[in-house]
Amino acid sequence: MYKIPAYAIGKQRPFRRSKISPSPRKPIRSLPIATVLAVSFGTLVVITVVIVLGISLTSGLTNTRNLLIDKASTAMESAENDLTELLNPAAYQTQYIAKLIEEGKLDINDQDQLRGYLLAAVAGTPQISTLSFVGPTLQGMASSRDNQNIITFDESRDPVARLAIREISSRKKGSWGQLIYVPTLKETILSFREPVIQDGQFIGALIATITVTTVNNRMNAAQSLTNGKRFILYGRDHVLLQQGINRPVSGLSVDNVVPKLEEVEDPVLRKIWSAERQNLDLLGDSTAFESHYLEIEDDGYIFIYKQLDGYSDESFTLGYWIRDEDITAELRRLVIAGIAGLVIMLLSAVVAIIIGRRISRPVLMLSDASRQISNLDFQAVTSLPRSRFTEVNEANEAYNAMLRGLSWFETYVPKSLVRKLMESGEANSEERIVTVMFTDIAGFTPQAESMETEEVANFLNHHFELVTSCIEAEGGTVDKFIGDAVMAFWGAPEIQEDHAARACRAAKAIKEAIVSDNKKRREEDLTEVHMRIGIHTGPLVVGNIGSAGRLNYTVVGDTVNTAQRMEQHGKTLSPDQTEEVFILMTDATYKAAPDINATKIGDYQLKGRRDPVTIYQLT
Repeated sequence: MYKIPAYAIGKQRPFRRSKISPSPRKPIRSLPIATVLAVSFGTLVVITVVIVLGISLTSGLTNTRNLLIDKASTAMESAENDLTELLNPAAYQTQYIAKLIEEGKLDINDQDQLRGYLLAAVAGTPQISTLSFVGPTLQGMASSRDNQNIITFDESRDPVARLAIREISSRKKGSWGQLIYVPTLKETILSFREPVIQDGQFIGALIATITVTTVNNRMNAAQSLTNGKRFILYGRDHVLLQQGINRPVSGLSVDNVVPKLEEVEDPVLRKIWSAERQNLDLLGDSTAFESHYLEIEDDGYIFIYKQLDGYSDESFTLGYWIRDEDITAELRRLVIAGIAGLVIMLLSAVVAIIIGRRISRPVLMLSDASRQISNLDFQAVTSLPRSRFTEVNEANEAYNAMLRGLSWFETYVPKSLVRKLMESGEANSEERIVTVMFTDIAGFTPQAESMETEEVANFLNHHFELVTSCIEAEGGTVDKFIGDAVMAFWGAPEIQEDHAARACRAAKAIKEAIVSDNKKRREEDLTEVHMRIGIHTGPLVVGNIGSAGRLNYTVVGDTVNTAQRMEQHGKTLSPDQTEEVFILMTDATYKAAPDINATKIGDYQLKGRRDPVTIYQLT
């Protein structure tokens, strides 16, 4: 194995070109921001507050309440109308056809006549996905929008269908059934079931279905409240509609027909029933809907909603959430319009906006850039420009210097470790169960001897980029680079319950990356890369190891040795290394990742181990 000097490689990650551009050195005249703010806003605020404060304080609360009630009431009424206009026609169609049958105007034994009515009903009601007639024997026919044709079916052997037809036959009128997930369609549907009674006898049922995708598309398209996000909850804890999210949604099943609150992408909607919610006294008791206020990460949100019954086995909760600041912004616009005749207020507002924008623009840029830095996303951040404001310019220069330093810092220290230090301020040593991986290039020493020094460095950097990207994609921490070898671990610094499975998935990803890269190397007439990977799970000491002046966050213990010897044992099990990537793992890892496919090779004695180790090959 070819060894790169420690001072050349060490723990450095593959070099990535920084996006930081040098700041221009041309001198620029700047002004103290404190002086600008004091002179400009001080005068304007004194004049504006004296004139406006008395009027705004007396009318603000009333205007806010009336504005919010009017907009909320209109939005809720519109949302309810949109939903009823979407669902009710399905019920009307089934009831109409059922009435024709009951009155003898439509003979169910006349297949052609029944087929014509079913096709016409689906064609005339775009929201209906299927319309079916089911007899007491569970035989029937259905019109499908997708096929635009009639299909016949026999569900007599389906116990679920028998229970359903029995439940429908016991009812005197139609009703909406529970939401059902249809695996063949990969869709959740709503269904209206109308019993057909003729001469006092149950002769069948008409069933109209509407997909949840249709509900979402129609309701999203009809959304009417500006700055509001519409939603429909199924029961209390499941989401039927989430504005802006189009179906289909992954992860649905017969037992999970629509996503749970904690599964949706909307972080605000997920917390709608938070115990920290507060009654919205501003609305009072004059509304036909409920409301509450909730503060999430220092931002205020208003929820308005009402309960709708009768469209499923569970109640629907139809509503909106609105940013509190959006309501406040609308109030400000209303107040400004009410005092538009005050010339001094208009002049003050115009001047304040001009100055405020000039001041806020660099501050907002610094704020946004700092937010990205806090997420350790150094590659996505560019340097800040110079400013005419002295304080802002100094802050930008300091920020740019910090960014240049952090961009280099990122290549030496894992992001996961930095996040832990940012959160806790320390990374003390502790014993923990982790999974360790060692990788090595087979036959690298003779291969490197035929390369120039620069070729070796470029080759290793490219190889490390492939390997580390796969490791970090699964939440792993690259501990060190040892020549052409890589040591990584999972389960620290963050606790990962599935650390063994993550390591196995990373190993498979490395194999795929190497196979793909080898294809390119063959096309370029370059030598293929063959690798060995060893994985072991066990107890280790993890944390800061070293002296007071030079600490290294690493793992120490026999688990590391075993993982390395697993990788080295690959030479014995596959001396010719015919496979591009040969992956071995111990039984400890296999047991910790039961869902991973692996083949048992046997029990082997590893160097330095007293007892044999059961070895598996990851395929």
